[in-house]
Amino acid sequence: MNKIKVYQSEENGKIVLGVDIQDPHANLQDLLDVWQPLCDDTLIRKEYALGFHDVCKGCQVNCCQTAYVIPDIIAFKKIARELHLDQATFIEKYFQPEKVTAGLLRLHPNHCVFLKGKICSIYAVRSLLCRFYICTPLAGATEELIYKISWTGAAATQIYAESQGLLPSGKDGPLTSFDQLLVNLLKEYQGTKMVEAFLQANDYKDVPLEMFLP
Repeated sequence: MNKIKVYQSEENGKIVLGVDIQDPHANLQDLLDVWQPLCDDTLIRKEYALGFHDVCKGCQVNCCQTAYVIPDIIAFKKIARELHLDQATFIEKYFQPEKVTAGLLRLHPNHCVFLKGKICSIYAVRSLLCRFYICTPLAGATEELIYKISWTGAAATQIYAESQGLLPSGKDGPLTSFDQLLVNLLKEYQGTKMVEAFLQANDYKDVPLEMFLP
């Protein structure tokens, strides 16, 4: 039996994509392993794809052109290593300084700082927010699961950065209403077992999915 099954169903008159966690011991890497092939699946309807059915690579809309990415803690550490940078220098070179000053670790956007010639230059170590993005309607429960996992990982990055002195102790900077919404959201995850799992993990296989399920 597969640990995780991908399915399509109808919700509110739309064909949506969903995942069914069939093994209670499945981990986050198991989910990523079944999710990644969806990018190349031309049977799935993709709202921005040519003819609504195409592979994601080479997409002319390219979601990376306007990106709001706070990397999860696992990606944060991996990207820094990939770039051969210590974490403080990584933040200095690749994150929005005004957001960092305000205590928010957002990568340079519009377009994503890692987008080179419409291709992701750190694809193998990209963040969960990027790994999970697909321009396909999702089943409600699946969307909630992915949302919770991605933002828990981002919250872990914030907590880790603060504990390591990578963010200013006296936060002083402008935050948009959306920024503030994210700050409040990230605070909600602090102290949860979900965040602790990310903080203790070396890789995605170390994060159990069970704690994210209803």
